[in-house]
Amino acid sequence: MLVRSLIMFAALASVTGCVTNPEIQVRALEKVSTGPSADEYALHVELRNPTDTPMVLDRWQYEVVTNVGSWSSQWIASQTLAPRSMTAQVLPVVVRHADAPVELTAVSAWRVTGNLRFLLPGQLAETLFDLGVSRPDVDFSGSGVSTSVGAEAPAVNSGTATP
Repeated sequence: MLVRSLIMFAALASVTGCVTNPEIQVRALEKVSTGPSADEYALHVELRNPTDTPMVLDRWQYEVVTNVGSWSSQWIASQTLAPRSMTAQVLPVVVRHADAPVELTAVSAWRVTGNLRFLLPGQLAETLFDLGVSRPDVDFSGSGVSTSVGAEAPAVNSGTATP
């Protein structure tokens, strides 16, 4: 029994001892749509796999806090990052503003904190992940001061001419 425990400990240490995490940068929080009681946003993040092996992403868990309200969620990543690659991903955010006056529903400052769970390469790591023994994750955070969508385009046939 002691030998089996030592072997399991050694295997776990070898799998988790040399973990290289994916690198995550929060790029922006962009307003996507406005509703009567909530606004929808897109949280833009950039991921980089610094290793020579593919990295399987499992689950995002994050919280966005704004001057208007907050949102916390889990989002299935279901993506594999190729070795030495970079990719962008968008996470959904909904900020409720209920009965607030329109002038108080604009997000002027925001902050996000969270983590991304991922799988290490190899059959042993996958088995330990499935058993709940080893579930590596990496924390991330970011903030910003505005989420404006940009200037609205004039309506078609509005009579507005561009110089």
